[in-house]
Amino acid sequence: MALLDAYTGPWTEAEAAHLLRRTTFGCNPQQTAQAASLGLTATLDALLKVQPAPEPPVDPTTGKTFVTGTIDLTGGNPGRYRAYVKAWWADLMATQPPSITEKLTLFWMNHFVVEATAVGHPQILFTYLAYMRSNALGNFKGMARQVTIEPAMLRYLNGNTNTKGNANENYARELQELFTIGKGPERASGDYTTYTERDVREAARVLTGWRDARLTLQTTFLATQHDTGDKQFSASYGNRIIKGRSGADAGNAELDELIAMIFDQQATRYTIVRKLYRWFVDCDITPDIEQKVIEPLGDLLHASDWNVTPVLRKLLMSRHFFSDDIRGAQLKSPADFVIGLLRSISYQAPTDVQQRYAAGTSVANTLTALQMDLCEPPSVAGYDATYQGPDYDRLWLNTATLPLRNGATDVIIYGQRGRGGIFDSIAYIKSIPNASDAYALVDTVVQRLFTVPVSTDMRKTLVIDVLQQGGRDYEWTQQWEEFLANEQNVANRNAVKAKLDLFFRYIFRMAEFQLL
Repeated sequence: MALLDAYTGPWTEAEAAHLLRRTTFGCNPQQTAQAASLGLTATLDALLKVQPAPEPPVDPTTGKTFVTGTIDLTGGNPGRYRAYVKAWWADLMATQPPSITEKLTLFWMNHFVVEATAVGHPQILFTYLAYMRSNALGNFKGMARQVTIEPAMLRYLNGNTNTKGNANENYARELQELFTIGKGPERASGDYTTYTERDVREAARVLTGWRDARLTLQTTFLATQHDTGDKQFSASYGNRIIKGRSGADAGNAELDELIAMIFDQQATRYTIVRKLYRWFVDCDITPDIEQKVIEPLGDLLHASDWNVTPVLRKLLMSRHFFSDDIRGAQLKSPADFVIGLLRSISYQAPTDVQQRYAAGTSVANTLTALQMDLCEPPSVAGYDATYQGPDYDRLWLNTATLPLRNGATDVIIYGQRGRGGIFDSIAYIKSIPNASDAYALVDTVVQRLFTVPVSTDMRKTLVIDVLQQGGRDYEWTQQWEEFLANEQNVANRNAVKAKLDLFFRYIFRMAEFQLL
């Protein structure tokens, strides 16, 4: 059977949870059960459905949006409003119904990278983020064209200073190296398999004249600052010439030719598919995967006129995606780790707008501490763990981030600064059928929270040494049933909660919990 053949194996809650965890930022037991009931096709249809635009972010002190009209950018306000955008996005990730949209939005923000502080203006940052979301399931070629002239990108990679006679090559380089065709093996200094330094220079000339208007925050084209000469590309592009133009439409016409030329190259389709594969499936692309997964999906992307939805559908319904060696093959990103935990415990955001933004800010700040600052990758290449081989996602875990991950889950359980945690361990256990059986309890928790099973010895350890803290397994049955018989007994409740909190603290620190 081919790796991309449709999956026809068992469809249980285990398979449903695998699909939901990889395409969203986690799932709770109810969502997993619903997906198991719907079946693979219907579940994937729902995940790939285009979502309506969410309500825009607001200033929590006024309740009014700041992404339209004008705002006061004096007194340090730009940074505050950019923080609101991050908090708003973190909240969306944690609270939206199951959909691939938010995880794809993060993918595109990590692909067509801009850095919030370099962009500066919060409205421009939000507009760019909103574009990524609205086109997340759309057309890759169209995105590459539009991103080129988005105000956020013009600011970030200096396209707004690219002028005739003094071309700025920053964006022209990243358009080819990172955003579309990729470098390929280097044949000589500055000479790659797919493009050369000459192609960078000529592409920069094509892109002269674009500006972001400071007052309207819109893109404009200044024909007087455009290089009207012919642009001669290298043999990598078949010695293509883009005819120089003048006038108000010169920028659009030459940009269309540049994008068409890049997307005519086979390497472009395979480069983006590799990134999608590493994001949703596994960082390890063997020669076999390249031939049997990447190349067919790249060809499908081209045949689908660069629309990504058919590619994602084929990949996520494949026999390969549901194979045993793919489950647990990824190490959780900070978003998968933190927001995934919140979603798995059915997190409910506060209804008060100020409290909601405070909670969103807390989540965003935690992601930053774990080296995933939203809208602020460390470089134009994105987050290190998404492109730096051979380690890739293993870079998320190090001596600095592992203690911080442990601290983050402790806060979710116990709270901080005098406030209790948001995780009600008793309520969670009460949702488990036959929770009075210690082994049944452990089995259900492992099934819900882990991607991979635990050994028989670890199962016993979790019951005897962790849940029962060295006591007998049957003693849990007695303690839990006594608690259920009189839930108002404060002493019993506190004793049960203390035991369960320690149990989950251990669970959230296990190596298995780090796997996706």
